[in-house]
Amino acid sequence: MMAPSTEHDVAIVGAGPVGLLLAGLLGQLGFRVLIVDKRLVSPAQSQAIGITPPSLEILSRLGLDADFIRLGVPIRDCRVHGQRGYLGCVSFRDLPGPYRHILSLPQQLNVRLLEEKLTDFPGVTLRRGVEITAVEQAPDKVTLHGTDRLITAKWVIACDGHRSRLRNLLKLRTTGGDYPCHFVMGDFTDRSGLKEEAHLFFTAQGAVESFPLPDGKRRWIVQSPGPLPDAPNGFISRTVKQRTGLELSDEDQLNRGHFTPRWMHCAPYHSGRVILCGDAAHLMSPIGGQGMNTGWADAEFVAEMLCAIEHQHQPAAPLLTAYHRYRRVASRSATRRAAIGMWLGTRTGFFSSWWRDFFLTNVLFKGPLTRRLGPHFAMLTIPYRTVKQLPVFLKFKLTALNGRRPSPDFSPERTRKTHAHPRR
Repeated sequence: MMAPSTEHDVAIVGAGPVGLLLAGLLGQLGFRVLIVDKRLVSPAQSQAIGITPPSLEILSRLGLDADFIRLGVPIRDCRVHGQRGYLGCVSFRDLPGPYRHILSLPQQLNVRLLEEKLTDFPGVTLRRGVEITAVEQAPDKVTLHGTDRLITAKWVIACDGHRSRLRNLLKLRTTGGDYPCHFVMGDFTDRSGLKEEAHLFFTAQGAVESFPLPDGKRRWIVQSPGPLPDAPNGFISRTVKQRTGLELSDEDQLNRGHFTPRWMHCAPYHSGRVILCGDAAHLMSPIGGQGMNTGWADAEFVAEMLCAIEHQHQPAAPLLTAYHRYRRVASRSATRRAAIGMWLGTRTGFFSSWWRDFFLTNVLFKGPLTRRLGPHFAMLTIPYRTVKQLPVFLKFKLTALNGRRPSPDFSPERTRKTHAHPRR
């Protein structure tokens, strides 16, 4: 028999980084939040690692930026190598603001910190082992059918990844596909001597990426000629040696994974009182680490939007439209950047490698573009990357998380004339 239904302000499906951050932001605002996940434990495999300055700014609202930085590795320089050797450096040392680095922190650690933070908010409950099997919507609430309970909430947020069960139950339309490249990755005990720098190797045989991790470890990602779900032992070490000349010991390898990058966009990002967030709404190549950071920006918007609707009694329809509109612009920008960077780095063969070396050396690492590389890869040039970058007339409605209030002479009508909407 199903347990009695429980009423919540917000139910979040998916206890990954995006769902947990959203639960914390909503708990801080006084919402009664239930977050459920079908998994009994968080994944042990290290997944996303790169955390950008806009995300650290969002995390600071929960007082978590310092904890993340304490456990992570700040990457201040990314050195790029080509077929002919060293080409140039992308430096984050001169970024504006307090966070002048990309933070490397394995996903299982940031999930642990986010989950621990939820204990500060008595209105937030996390339940694992709950799989959603059906969803029903009414004008004032949503009912979720779980494996052993009915869950009712005013709002439901789908943070359950690119295979989102909620999105599929609602039959929301998506477009997407696979990219024509494949990768094998592994974390190693680090004896490379590369310190706290990231290194990218773009060669005629394929790409190699290397990033420092906490606790004296380093991640290596190598482009493979095809999908290799069962890559042989020593594949990463041999490939790194062949393409870079660096020696890795097979005994130092701690884990192994493989992936074929995909992209996906959902239209729209909401249906009734169900809102899609993170990979449930949009998926991009993990090369460049922009997916999780884009999802965290979604979560920030959703938290402020629900506060405006429920606490400040703003009408829901225009804010839901704005969420879809502005977050779609941001996610598509991030998707394009990730795809272009991946395309550039994965070209193989002598001619493609020569052209890439020439372009990187003479265009990106010389002249005025050089100064823009750091902000570009730190996601500081993504449109609407946080709520602070939204048009003023929309920030007039979204004021909760930062204590922002418009000045007495503020005129939404006047501001609308000077801020164009992004294209639909």
